[in-house]
Amino acid sequence: MKQTFVRLSLVGALALGMSALGAAPGNAATAVQTCTTLKGTATLTPGLTNTPADQTVKAKGTLSGCTPATKTGGGGTIKATIMISQASCTTLINGGQTFKGTAVTDWLNGKVSHEALTFKTGTGNSVTVATITGKVTKGLFLGHLVNGQIKFTVKGTPNCTTIPVTKLSFKNTKNFVIT
Repeated sequence: MKQTFVRLSLVGALALGMSALGAAPGNAATAVQTCTTLKGTATLTPGLTNTPADQTVKAKGTLSGCTPATKTGGGGTIKATIMISQASCTTLINGGQTFKGTAVTDWLNGKVSHEALTFKTGTGNSVTVATITGKVTKGLFLGHLVNGQIKFTVKGTPNCTTIPVTKLSFKNTKNFVIT
């Protein structure tokens, strides 16, 4: 059961590409936008089992507490797509996996940001945590870096054998910042 949860957590972290607005490291450039909250859900298709298969992760989240609010309206929604090649509960349990994806953030003030993202899952006790890095490729904040970190939780009662992992929820563990 622990292996299943850990594996699912890794996939969830990837699905969290939604956090295209990441938390800047201590030595990073000045933040142009900081969001205190990111929450959402992700769906894995066809679903994670013990048999390797290509997975499409679709994530959707809500950003809030974003400052300065004049630039974004104070929050928005983010949708991300992550493709994972030949993923299984077994291959993801060790963590340390790296995945790529894209995201679109629709800000409350009507502006839009497109992001190219990389997701790196933790290991050991941090297997359900994913660090997200990337860059805004189009729209508001073009060319700025994004960083963040999320923790995900498997929804339902999947077991990786007869019931695949298909749903995850996630929440940021650090402020999300665009620098």
